[in-house]
Amino acid sequence: MPGPFAHTLHAALPLTVDQASWGDDEVLILSGAEWSLAVTCAWRVVGGHLLFGWESEDARALVARLAGLDVVGCEVQSTFLPVDPRFLLADGTALELFAAHHLEPWVMTVRGTTFVASPSDAAWVEDAFDT
Repeated sequence: MPGPFAHTLHAALPLTVDQASWGDDEVLILSGAEWSLAVTCAWRVVGGHLLFGWESEDARALVARLAGLDVVGCEVQSTFLPVDPRFLLADGTALELFAAHHLEPWVMTVRGTTFVASPSDAAWVEDAFDT
């Protein structure tokens, strides 16, 4: 992931999740003051194990429980392909994203700057997440 995203995000942390939704349109949306995250790719919430994900039967109710938590960090979820983020939450869980195609991105706006995951862009893939 490009360094500008990492630097902008880390400078804004922690980010409080004021609203969390997973609707019929299959877009995960988390938002708060001066930030938002919209996810159209596969995602999951993990702790010591898989808690729930985009295919979970009760995902809508479980996503709502993310409201009130803080995003306290972000890291690359895999060194194999360092393009997908793991957003660390204050309760010890993490939201992991899997953007496998340019038609399945995630979009995050932090303090007026918008970032779009582009897993098919060589520059996005080649640039490791810089903390």
